[in-house]
Amino acid sequence: MIESSDIEVEDERLKLIAELAQARGTSSAELLTRSAAGTRSCHEATHTASIVLDLVDQHLLHHPAIAANPEWFRYVSKASEALFNLYQSMGEAQLEHHGDGLRPEELNASNDD
Repeated sequence: MIESSDIEVEDERLKLIAELAQARGTSSAELLTRSAAGTRSCHEATHTASIVLDLVDQHLLHHPAIAANPEWFRYVSKASEALFNLYQSMGEAQLEHHGDGLRPEELNASNDD
């Protein structure tokens, strides 16, 4: 089983930010600004978290093979809980940024522009 320390996770996050910025031809600071709460990028990630949560719940948590195995069910339950908490945290940040009472799915920030 893989379990990373908080330090390892933070090192990986910082490394990823640098890689993503370089791939997009921008600075890490600009990437973070473009991805902050209230941006289309953040809304897209919030929406994706919701989709993945639904997939995990519908196709894993409620799968007979998962339900039949206590260890697997615990793993999937923890993944579902983590995704739910992620979605709630991101949604709250979006609401705090906008301050207008709109829910994340009401922000109408699609990638179709």
